[in-house]
Amino acid sequence: MTTQRYGFAFIGLALNLILISACQTRPSLPSDAVASGEGSVSYKLIPSLATGQYKLKKSEHAFGAQAISRDDPTYPQSLVDKHLPDVTIRVKAIVNSEGMVTEVRDLDGTDDEQHALFFAACKSAVLRWSFSPMVVVIETDDGRGNISQDRSPRPFSLDYRFTFSSVNGRPTVLGGEVR
Repeated sequence: MTTQRYGFAFIGLALNLILISACQTRPSLPSDAVASGEGSVSYKLIPSLATGQYKLKKSEHAFGAQAISRDDPTYPQSLVDKHLPDVTIRVKAIVNSEGMVTEVRDLDGTDDEQHALFFAACKSAVLRWSFSPMVVVIETDDGRGNISQDRSPRPFSLDYRFTFSSVNGRPTVLGGEVR
């Protein structure tokens, strides 16, 4: 844990607001994938309900939890020639305090064989993703205008949506994070 002291309480408040606003930014990602023989991908983050989010106190803020690397899911080869209608798969990526994806959960919960193949493609790709650690900062005021900070990395999760489609006989995958 790192402790930093500031001479004025308003500096801590300003930093808190800056860091919170930084957590709200999204990486710029393409909205459409370019069709190719191997498929391509973009990402949509699924909005989290308030019940699934960290509840930070007034003296706390968080930063990090930004994607560092993402492998694209690929359209299951055994399904390419079937020219299926669009298939959407929703997953939850569970990320540990070091920023590594440790688990991928299927949010759709269906037993369909084709769904299982599409989910397996998503899971295989998402398990290779990495993120900057999410760090929660707890600020303490000593009553004399000095603020100390304790920082600790925390696990987190993000929900993603992938849409698999066939464009002119070529597999394409659209999707990703949905906020």
